[in-house]
Amino acid sequence: MSPRNLEQRVDALEAEVTKIQGELRRTVRQNGKDWRRTIGAFTGDEGMQEILREAMRLRKADRKKARTRRVRRVTR
Repeated sequence: MSPRNLEQRVDALEAEVTKIQGELRRTVRQNGKDWRRTIGAFTGDEGMQEILREAMRLRKADRKKARTRRVRRVTR
């Protein structure tokens, strides 16, 4: 592939990426859909609090299990 052909392809790709990024920004602005709007959505939700408590209980058990050293006994 010639350097000129490669430059043309890169230029075309850069133009396409710029176009897609602009469309994405417009869509997000129009819809207002953004990950930041979910912050605080579950504050005070008892169901979510229960899920978090259960997750922490499972993590605690996993950590305890990982820290427990298993000793194998050799039987003769």
